[in-house]
Amino acid sequence: MTTILHHIRSLELYAERSGARLVRTSLPECVAGRVLRNLILVRTGQSPEQELLTLVHELTHWLVHWDTRSHVLCTLFEYEAEAVESLVMAQLGLRPNIDPGDRYEQSPTDGLLSASVTRVVRASRGICAALGLNERPASEPQTAVNF
Repeated sequence: MTTILHHIRSLELYAERSGARLVRTSLPECVAGRVLRNLILVRTGQSPEQELLTLVHELTHWLVHWDTRSHVLCTLFEYEAEAVESLVMAQLGLRPNIDPGDRYEQSPTDGLLSASVTRVVRASRGICAALGLNERPASEPQTAVNF
């Protein structure tokens, strides 16, 4: 539990450094979180693990979807955020380990367009770096997938 709380705090700081403001507030039970411009809303009363998932999900929207206002893309954006959730939770050891480059095993990026995969990998790397999970040296190219 302490580790999850530490990860939550790391993501709070990452959101702040990224220019977002995180606010815990009451939201409908069916809404865990929401992004409104530079504001990330997180529903109060969630378990720490669920709050961590919510933060990863909403940070993904903040990092890669903030400049797109199209409602047509909402479903795609949800798939992307859920793929990032899955990859980050696997890196934290809270989900089965997943390799998005393995074509023979089902991956959270299966079926996503290459532009979506690029956004998912970029957001996953940023969030994992904020959590201290990336082992890639800073000099290594950004094109390699290290999950």
